[in-house]
Amino acid sequence: MALASVFLLAFVGVCLLALGSLRSWLLSDVSHYEEPTAIKPQPAEQIYDYQQIYKLVESELLSGPQSQGWQKLPVEKNLQRMKMFGDFPDHNRLLDLSARIAETGAPAQLDLLPRMGCVRLYWKKELHLELRYRVPIEVTSSRPRIAIVMDDMGRSLKTFRALLDLDLMVTPAIIPETHSATEAALLFQKAGREYLIHMPMQPINYPSINPGKNALLLGQTETETRRLVRHYMDRVPGAVGGNNHMGSGFTQNRAAMRIVLDELQQAALFFIDSKTIGNSVAYDEARRMKVPTASRNIFLDNEENIAYIRKQIRKMVRMSDERGELVAICHPYSETLEALRLELPWLRQQQVDFVPASTLVKVY
Repeated sequence: MALASVFLLAFVGVCLLALGSLRSWLLSDVSHYEEPTAIKPQPAEQIYDYQQIYKLVESELLSGPQSQGWQKLPVEKNLQRMKMFGDFPDHNRLLDLSARIAETGAPAQLDLLPRMGCVRLYWKKELHLELRYRVPIEVTSSRPRIAIVMDDMGRSLKTFRALLDLDLMVTPAIIPETHSATEAALLFQKAGREYLIHMPMQPINYPSINPGKNALLLGQTETETRRLVRHYMDRVPGAVGGNNHMGSGFTQNRAAMRIVLDELQQAALFFIDSKTIGNSVAYDEARRMKVPTASRNIFLDNEENIAYIRKQIRKMVRMSDERGELVAICHPYSETLEALRLELPWLRQQQVDFVPASTLVKVY
């Protein structure tokens, strides 16, 4: 009996050793295999205060190598104004500075108004600093240009026909998975008008708010993200560019946006940042990658109210006179279409040009 027990234990030991060796041999074939890396949310940014943001502006514009000096003007409450010597700074320098401020995640915004010769720094939506420059005559002698983009299109061909009947240049942005997406694209293509892909992207409060079927999400692999972007192009054939539908979470992630922008770049399409959140990096990444790009400046219809939208339309024109170029975004509400129709006589009297979205995108 004792001998049988010893033999049994020895046999089990040999079997275990054999199984271990077999397992090592089988796994050696896949030891270099790596699971596709999902796009991960980025870590929280360092917390900045106003003085740190001010120092970024100071080092670039007040004491930087291209500064020609300045003179302090009287302070009004918390607002500090300065008369700057020299012309309005190079636009690319200002965009780089604006991007650095956005990257901090601080409640700060740099507002660029070349036709007014102003650079303004806002902190928590309150104006704290204004730098006033000389404006070259060639800047003010040209007419302002406005591109109006109508988001959330593709659910109804009736809206597309109403847009074509409206005697105003408006660029529709078509959600790929909507019922009439492809048919609407072909309708506008036949009319010789351009249109965008309205690319569904993950919002901050996903999944309680859902951007829709086949949306771009931060948990997806790079392969899946690329497949979806190509799918959007198939659903909206002939589109000249894209912009984001929702995306307050997705557009904060540089790695995720680089993948999307690379696919657009390969297809010779541009990207407009709908700017659904203040610290979106989409526009900045597009600039860095040399993808033609622009960024939304104003929403026209945050309220579905004709009187409100008419006020926003007039505000849009005033803003264009300050900036020179402006991208406005609206939606296919009946109130929006009616407000645009009612404002047409006034808009025709303004010294401003309404242009397709592609006219205002640039490679920086």
